[in-house]
Amino acid sequence: MVGLVIVSHSAVLAEGVRELALQMTQGRVRIALAGGVDDAEHPIGTDPTRVMAALEEVQDGDGVLVLMDLGSALMSAETALDLLPPEVTANVRLSAAPLIEGCIAAAVQAAAGASLDDVQAEAESALAAKSAQLGSAVPDMAASSAGAAGAVPDAAAEHVRTLAVTVPNRLGLHARPASRIVGALAGLDADVRLAHGGHVVNARSLNQIATLAVRLGDSIEFRAAGADAQQALDALQALHAANFGDPREPEEGQADSHGAAPVRPAGAVAASAGYAAGPAVRFRAALPEVAEIQVDDQAAEKRVLQDALKQAADEIALVEKQTAGNVGGAESEIFGMHRMMLQDPELRDAALHELEERRCNAAAAWRRVIVSTAERYRGLDDDFMRARAADVLDVGARVLRIITGEAPQGPDIAEPSVLLAADLGPSDMARLDVTKVLGIVTEQGGATSHAAILARSMGIPAVAGAAAQIAGVTDGTPVGLDGNTGEVWAPADEHTVQRLRGLRRQWEESLRSEREKAAAPAVTRDGRAVRVHANIGSPADAHAAVRNGAEGVGLFRTEFLFLDRPSAPTEDEQTAAYTEAAQALDGRPVIIRTLDIGGDKPVPYLQQGQAAEANPFLGVRGIRFCLVHEDLFVTQLRALLRAAADHPVQIMFPMVAHPGELRAARTLLEKARAQLLAEGRPCGHDVPVGIMIEVPAAVALADQLAAEADFFSIGTNDLAQYVMAADRGNSAVAALSDALHPAVLRQIQQTVEAGHAAGIHVGMCGELAGAPLAVPLLAAMNLDSLSMSGPAVPRAKEIIRSIDAAALQPLVEQVLELPDAAAVRNLLQQAAGESADRA
Repeated sequence: MVGLVIVSHSAVLAEGVRELALQMTQGRVRIALAGGVDDAEHPIGTDPTRVMAALEEVQDGDGVLVLMDLGSALMSAETALDLLPPEVTANVRLSAAPLIEGCIAAAVQAAAGASLDDVQAEAESALAAKSAQLGSAVPDMAASSAGAAGAVPDAAAEHVRTLAVTVPNRLGLHARPASRIVGALAGLDADVRLAHGGHVVNARSLNQIATLAVRLGDSIEFRAAGADAQQALDALQALHAANFGDPREPEEGQADSHGAAPVRPAGAVAASAGYAAGPAVRFRAALPEVAEIQVDDQAAEKRVLQDALKQAADEIALVEKQTAGNVGGAESEIFGMHRMMLQDPELRDAALHELEERRCNAAAAWRRVIVSTAERYRGLDDDFMRARAADVLDVGARVLRIITGEAPQGPDIAEPSVLLAADLGPSDMARLDVTKVLGIVTEQGGATSHAAILARSMGIPAVAGAAAQIAGVTDGTPVGLDGNTGEVWAPADEHTVQRLRGLRRQWEESLRSEREKAAAPAVTRDGRAVRVHANIGSPADAHAAVRNGAEGVGLFRTEFLFLDRPSAPTEDEQTAAYTEAAQALDGRPVIIRTLDIGGDKPVPYLQQGQAAEANPFLGVRGIRFCLVHEDLFVTQLRALLRAAADHPVQIMFPMVAHPGELRAARTLLEKARAQLLAEGRPCGHDVPVGIMIEVPAAVALADQLAAEADFFSIGTNDLAQYVMAADRGNSAVAALSDALHPAVLRQIQQTVEAGHAAGIHVGMCGELAGAPLAVPLLAAMNLDSLSMSGPAVPRAKEIIRSIDAAALQPLVEQVLELPDAAAVRNLLQQAAGESADRA
């Protein structure tokens, strides 16, 4: 296979071009880079020694094609060839092709097994497609090109075979389908042409296919001649049947017995129970408004802009990596494109030019360039390209928010709707108007993502990891979802909308009925009391918890107090929030977890200067972060102790792995108490102090930890992901990251036994605690309390009252001997069915 070398003045540009080419060829081509120079102050330039190293890296194949950007790049490449031995340079070509278009065209040909001559020819004709789209002179499409042999096959000739098809792809034969056509013909002895609209082009040429501008619904004809002509057409017919490799759009009129057919590809998961149907509203971040200010120190403003661009690119790279794991490489390419937008030197140079010309602040200069660029996209004729304006604004808004410190704004929802989004973080969820959000469908995430957890606490039906279902859905489109099964209807026909609305009315009525019964204690038929608590994220949630019948708060997530603000809340602000929540509980216990950030809950202003972590879930998060940031931690502990002076507040430390961390946290708690006493401030005495059990190390050392803690609370969300080594926000491994897996259940059982042996309370505050199927099992495993989202409390209490915990002990023993979560779920469903039959 032919190898490629990219010589560029910019290392970033070279990497970006390679990334594009590798995405087009699924990584099948060897591409070496010689970009930039080793000078941190002036990194732009070319270096012959880098070119030499790149050539040696890929020279052991069928030749090497070198693509270059500007004048001195050619000089460096020529110098490298002069310095290398003849056996290395004998099969190396320097190409006059445009860097980006040429590299992509060359990569597609190389991946198809083309010769060095053909790869070079295709690269150097790469501007034909752009010329055609811009109305410039178009090359003779009948001319022989890469891989072509002899004259153009005539459809009327006896030896020519033909295949006529209609293009089903929503975006037509864009670059990826075109590259797949070229790939399908690799290695076949056939001259294949593609005819459309009076033009005939070489079907082995990515560039020539692009010049045809084939769109959805267009008729095209493949013409093949040669020994493998029929085999070539068979391959193309199979590719057409597979939608040329693109995701297939839902067919209009396709329906099941209920009306419109739901789309439920792999990856989509039920995230929050309930039903919803209504018009779609897609959440996109708005471009922040900024004032233009005259600034004399232009060098400082340039640094501000460059630092913001780098931080934004780093953030997007992290999202891109997470998306690749969550929903697949195709979807993550969106963020790769966003990152390349940020690294576009023309965009950056335009902003720097605005700075110099207008002598203004970085934010204003960047905003002008983004608005102008987005408007140019909106002015294009092609619908697909016009849609890229939204990408420009999204990227631009990210940079502006970094510069200004402004928090992103929530979605603007005028009427009750189904909210669609790439993903929603805790801060996004906190800004939702629950009276206007009928349901949520996200492209990313899983059932235990924080967006899903908060959707359940807010009583909003949701489906997560559903990128394919909502691709291309525009505002106003009727959308339906079933948060119990993970099904999505997009678009939903009128019959489906009415059916889902009927199911929603029944669901809401059952919730109201359960809430009415919720105030009574939860006691099993054999007399065992199980306290049912609520998980909350704000004082407002505490009021809702009481209305739902919660007997206390088992988890107050304090990190949500730290979001949507430029700095941490003060001690007084925190004290007021904790006190308000405790007052709402009216004497019921409230367990408040200290700050738990990191992993999927970053707080930028608290993590400034902290090096990016390759795996944040295994990094400085939870109690580790607090022990490193002692001043921040002590401030929170002071606020908690002040709230505990008049209310039954309990303090819980997250992510504790061993007794040393618990002792260190307790030492700082006593330091905070001593400060308050010295200042004459009231504070709580004998405040219960517990820990989250959410890492396997804590389970292994549970007997030691129980000797020093006043209570345990099992966090099944993190415990499941750490036990099963499966990221809880990654829909690709959602089936593995399951708290009902026997490996996780055994850890729960070990924790309960260790805690009870030491005489301490053992509860659970993970999402498993509120799962109706799991509640009987957990009660039978002797957990003292279960804490869950507020809306789940009434149902859980009703289930507990209906069971005989002692009679379920054989079920516990059976479950712990099963091999996987699916087997556990099946057994629990069988047991639930038998219980219902007896009732």
